[in-house]
Parts: sequence; C-alpha cells; structure tokens
Amino acid sequence: ESEHLGLWPCTRTTPHKMLIFRLLPVAAALISPSAKRQLHTICYDSAKPSEREVVFVPKNNVLPIYSTDAESRPSTKTSAQDDSRQWLAADEKKNVGVAATEWRAAAADAEAAEQVDGAAAADQESLAMVRSLFGRFSRGQELLRRNHGVPVLHQQAVLDQFIDYLNVACRVPAETTELLSRMRQGALMNSAGGTSGGRLQMTLACLCKEPAFVERVTETFFRASPTSRLELFPSTTKSVEAFVSLLAREAETRERPIKLLLPSDAHYAWFKVCEAYDRHPYLRTVPLDVGDGSLGATRLRPGDTLVAIFTLANTVSGRATEPDWFAQQLGAAAAAGADVKVFVDAALSGCCVARDSLGHRAESPQAVSAILDSSIGLVQSTFKDYGLSSMLFLDDAWLECCQDLEGDRGLAAKVAGGSHALIRYAPVTSIPESPTLPFLLFAREYTRFRLESFDAFAAKLRAAIPPGVAYELRPLFPLLHVDFADEAVAADLARDLVATYSLITIDAEPTVLRLWPTPTNHDVADAIGEWFRRRRG
Repeated sequence: ESEHLGLWPCTRTTPHKMLIFRLLPVAAALISPSAKRQLHTICYDSAKPSEREVVFVPKNNVLPIYSTDAESRPSTKTSAQDDSRQWLAADEKKNVGVAATEWRAAAADAEAAEQVDGAAAADQESLAMVRSLFGRFSRGQELLRRNHGVPVLHQQAVLDQFIDYLNVACRVPAETTELLSRMRQGALMNSAGGTSGGRLQMTLACLCKEPAFVERVTETFFRASPTSRLELFPSTTKSVEAFVSLLAREAETRERPIKLLLPSDAHYAWFKVCEAYDRHPYLRTVPLDVGDGSLGATRLRPGDTLVAIFTLANTVSGRATEPDWFAQQLGAAAAAGADVKVFVDAALSGCCVARDSLGHRAESPQAVSAILDSSIGLVQSTFKDYGLSSMLFLDDAWLECCQDLEGDRGLAAKVAGGSHALIRYAPVTSIPESPTLPFLLFAREYTRFRLESFDAFAAKLRAAIPPGVAYELRPLFPLLHVDFADEAVAADLARDLVATYSLITIDAEPTVLRLWPTPTNHDVADAIGEWFRRRRG
C-alpha cells in the first residue's frame, strides 16, 4: 500500500513517527497549503537529524510535497515517487521552518570545514611528494654529472669546455663560436615536419636543408658519395626502426628473402624492433651467439642477401662485436654465395667520428676500420653528447626500392611529400631539428677534444690505483674497461661507489669495471684512489 501511494523511504523511525509520515502524502492532497507547511514543520521537528536528511531534506534544501493536480499524481507503481513530487516556489522556502534551515546550515558548515581540512592535508601530501621527487632529481643530476654507467646528457658543461677548446686550441675565429653559441641558446621548434599528418613546408627554417652542411657531415662521419644520405631521427630506436622497415620494403620489392644477422652483443633495441617482423614473408632475423655461434645451421642460398649488424660499442653491455669472429661469419656467408652487407651501430660514439677514434681501441683497430669502410650504413646517437638527435647514414646504391629517387636527397632537399624511401616507409611522424646541429661541422675537432679528455682520465686513473694492485686498462672508446686480476676487488669497488658514481661491472666479465670518461667526471679517479687508501689502511 505504501509503494502504491509513493511514500518516501524511511527506515530509521519509531512507529508513531512512521504513522505521521504515512499520512503525509494523503494530507498533502486534502488540506490547505498553510496546513501542509505546519504538518511539515511538526514532522521535521520530531525527527532526528539523520531521519530528516533521509526523509525530508534534499541536497538543495527544498522540501518535496505531492501536487494537488490530479493529472500529475502517481499513476503507476514504478514512477509514483518521481512523477508526483513538486518543488516549493522560492517565496515559500522561508516558510518551511526554522529547524530545516538551521540543520542544513550546520551541515553545510561541517562539510565546508571537512573540505578545508581535506584540502590542507592534500596540500601537505603533495608538498611532501614534491620534496621527495626533488631529492631524487638532485641526486639524479649529480649522478649524470659524474656518470660512468649509462648515457648522459652532459651537453651544457661539455659545450662550454668545447667552445673554449675551439677558440684556444683550434684557433677558430671568435665570430664563428659566437654564432654557434647564439644558435645553441635558441629554441628551434620541430619545423622539419614529418612524413604523415601536419607536414610543415618550412624548408628554409631547417638546418639540415643546407646542402653543403649535409655533404660535409656525411663525408666526415660516413663517406662522400652521390648515393650517400643523412637522415635525422628522434632516437637510436627510431633509426633502427627506419632501417629495418626499409629492409622489409626492399625484400617485398625484390620478392626475395633478406636475412638480418644479429649477434648477441647487439643492442636490445634491434631485437625488439625485429620482433614486429616475425611473420614477414621475406625479412628474416638470424640471432647468433658471439663466440659460440656459427652460421653453419643457417640456410643460405646463392643470391640471398645477408645484412650483418656490427656493434662498435654497446650501451648496455659495454661490449663491442669481436672483429675477428665477425669476419669469420661474413666469410662463411660469402662462401655460401650470399650477398653480404654490413651495418654499423656506432650509437655510443655520439658526436665523435668513429674512424678517428680507432687508435683508442684495444681490439683490432685495423679490422674495425675495414668494416667501417665497407659498411652500407651507420647510426650515431648524437644526443649522448650535446642534445642532438640520432643520425642515420645510408648508401642506398644497392637498394632497388630507392632507384626511382636518384635525384632526391631525402629531407635535406624535400621536407614533405615524396621523400626518400628511408623516410617514406619509416614508422615516424616527425623529424627533429636542434639548434646545436652546426656543431657537427667541427666533429673532428670535437673528437680530438674528447680523446684528449679520455687520455687525461686514463692517466689520472693509473695514478690513483696503487702499484700493488694487478689490473689492466682496456680502452674501448668512448668506454674504458678496468680489468682487475681479483674479482673481489672489482665487486667491492663497484658496490661501495655505485651510489655516487654509478660504477657497474659486466655480468659476463665479473673482473671488469666499466667506466664512461667524460670531460665532466674526472673526479671518479680521485674517488677510486681514496677507496684504495681506505682499504689499505
């Protein structure tokens, strides 16, 4: 019966109050408006605050009553409550009763106070979190300044020293370094556009639009050739994606398999990118364990194309592909009749010219030089030095999918539209530019600057390690390996200094401590010397 009348729900009342509440809808249709207001007031004053909130008081502090209009009365069981309510007019609100107004005002004050307390607590929590994050940020900045374990953006401090080096040691005119500094301080947006969507035709604003600049940089890092190209990508991973997608496109054009040889010391980005092509009909990935692996189990037919990845220095493992073992695998593939190509991953070299630093490598520099000279492509991640992007060099003379673009010079000549296949089929939407790109004109000078700093660091480290400690310095520029005879020395040294200097050991070589000398972190040699003095004392 109560459901049919559309009674308001009330579950926390005594029996005599329930009687009044049940009579309310009936009375609302029979008595005068003044009597209705009196009845509301009596019922409201007799109810507890919790009951008032449930039964009478909506959130907007307006009391509902049933309409006297027969057409708007409940006609169905499901809509009785919703369809039969009518809100009091604004001029009648003041007559509802003092109790309702006072109770709602008190509730609003309590809710506002609770909100203020909650906001203050949230502010304090946010402040504590920001302080904690700032502490981590400060520690991270200090670790980056003297980093020895992972790539570091030490651009500002290194560029300051390099500009002084250009002025003093290289006798570069002051006007040149002033212009370089002005571009360095500028903020150039990504006006190079992209390959799909939002393409910007701002070719005159692109630094890599300058043909003479592109030719000089390509000749410095790679080699001068009508078929040599330079393209910029946001990161090394994007460069790898672009190159692998180009190989997939070439395999589809030829309708012949192309096999990508990935030694186990290659950067993990190669393996992650190649996973996307596991089901490609023509592109195949051939993983191979360095030292133990052999191409003997790989099916190679005459005319097959094999592209082998040679790692000049791996960021993660700190290792480089062993040149003699690599040459043996290439010889075996060539003997099977395969067309062998080599792509060099020199990302760790940064803005340093790889072939100019081979004298600071302990492992077969002549063999590495031959590999660089015969390579079809090269990638270098210049952001590791002073905030540039990733450079991908490619000689596309052997690629059939590039033959119809002989007159095209990639994004160096055309920003949007029909650009080079390396960009056209790459899974990227934008090509980065940086105001520090002009520093690449002085890449050879920068390489000498870094090599001199590398030698100074090595000399300081030799002076810091006591004569009684058996060890060997193995340069692998830009890395420096310290190979201790005692495994415990390497482990204890790395454990005690890792929190400050990020010293790390190599899992495959537990006696080797890997260092990353930069012009800003020579104080690690002092810390190593102090560690040995404490250990000896």
